[in-house]
Amino acid sequence: MIEPADTTRRMPVPSPFRRWLAPPLTAFVFLIQPVFALIRPARQLQDPGTGWHLATGRYILATHAIPHQDPFSFTAGHPLIAYSWLFDTAGALLERLGGLPLYATACMLLYAFVPVLLYRRMVRMGAAIIPALVLTFLAYFVLMSHALARPHVVTYLLFAFFLERMDDVHAGRRPAWALWMLPPLATLWCNVHGGFVAGLALAGVFSAVTAVRALLTRDPLAGREARIFAVLLAVMILATAVNPSGFGLHQDIQHHLAMSTMSYFDEFRSPDFQSHRAPIVFFEVLILSAFLVAALVRERLAWLELALLVFFLHEALHSVRHMNLFAIVAAPIIAREISVPLETRWSAFAARWRQIAREQAALRSALLYVPALCALFVVLAVEGVLGFPRTLDDLQLTRGAAAFIAAHEERFARPFNTDALGGSLIYRFWPDVRVFIDDRFNVYSDDFIASYLTVLSAKQGWRDVLMRYDIDAAVVDAATPCATLLRDSPEWELVFDDDRNVIFFRKSGSSVAHR
Repeated sequence: MIEPADTTRRMPVPSPFRRWLAPPLTAFVFLIQPVFALIRPARQLQDPGTGWHLATGRYILATHAIPHQDPFSFTAGHPLIAYSWLFDTAGALLERLGGLPLYATACMLLYAFVPVLLYRRMVRMGAAIIPALVLTFLAYFVLMSHALARPHVVTYLLFAFFLERMDDVHAGRRPAWALWMLPPLATLWCNVHGGFVAGLALAGVFSAVTAVRALLTRDPLAGREARIFAVLLAVMILATAVNPSGFGLHQDIQHHLAMSTMSYFDEFRSPDFQSHRAPIVFFEVLILSAFLVAALVRERLAWLELALLVFFLHEALHSVRHMNLFAIVAAPIIAREISVPLETRWSAFAARWRQIAREQAALRSALLYVPALCALFVVLAVEGVLGFPRTLDDLQLTRGAAAFIAAHEERFARPFNTDALGGSLIYRFWPDVRVFIDDRFNVYSDDFIASYLTVLSAKQGWRDVLMRYDIDAAVVDAATPCATLLRDSPEWELVFDDDRNVIFFRKSGSSVAHR
């Protein structure tokens, strides 16, 4: 890359005043997530699982124990491994201190660090400022698909940090001892979210590629690097066993991912490129950009970079939730390679970009600006200024449906409900009402979920399923096939309808007639 010697060498050292108070670009990058989140603040809490995460945290705070049997449903019968118990506890504590707005704000701020890490890694890898900013925004538009108040925000943040730290060591920007903090963070990660497996996969790719390189080159330095990453992988695996279930957590996650009914969830399906959703469109842009870069500059791409691109693209094409991992891996590589022809063609601009980059690198003001922004958002959240909802009502379960259930709670001892409503019902009514199902599919068996889908999809045998579980009430999404089925059934009475949720009671005598 072109190095503007005259300009950068004469660049004055910033004064202490400017060094600590000049606005850093990283602060503006940090604001990307809050700005987009606050355009639609309710979206932060719209995930169906938000309710049961917070209810799990409440349970832990109340009992001082992690649940090992599911307390929320009357249908799940096998032992429970709470993947996110630490996140859930912290979330419930935040809710206790400042309500849902404080919880949503904390998740928003955690996710805001992901673009910061992306941008910082691009600059460290040699990308010019403009390509780095452009690719940070492109990657963020993919990351928007999971910009929700759930524990996976920690997974994407830690994945970006682990990748940066491993790559810095691999590229010689940091010494090997800089990896020391990854195993303790892996222990934290495995108690926060099941996505810690992505961190192990990342370490596995680094370990495998450096080992192959060492075998082929017989280079002593390459052999040393391979041993470092092999030890890191082994220690990280051991570190992730430090959780309430030990290696049982790993086995349960493997069982969860192998369940045949996982394809029911959109985030476990392959991306639908015909949906024209913004995250998938920008994911496609990143794929095409990565292929173009690989074709034009393949001799400059390291083995490790190619392995990371191929592995995480494979994962992303199999599951929507892995698009973010590919974006975090690919965007910095694309930004660096785009910078080369731009700097060659516009050398004058390149000199200025590099001067700004050096000035920004000398600043320490991010250490003041980012904490100050976090504190400001927290204060605004507690004061109710940010617009985050104070209740989950009207997000999945409507306010009217919640009020109806509250007024007739005795009729909901064993209700049928659609999975998207499970979290809201748990959050609003547990322990007085327990649910038929929610979106924690790892808590339920494939056979049970197949039975649930029989009712949800209005298939033959739906009556038998409801009779088997002695269901006398139903709370369902109005747009589901089972809502139409129950409307037309003479055995069920429509008692509430607000076009989003519908509630039914079984008519007297119907349960006896069909036994």
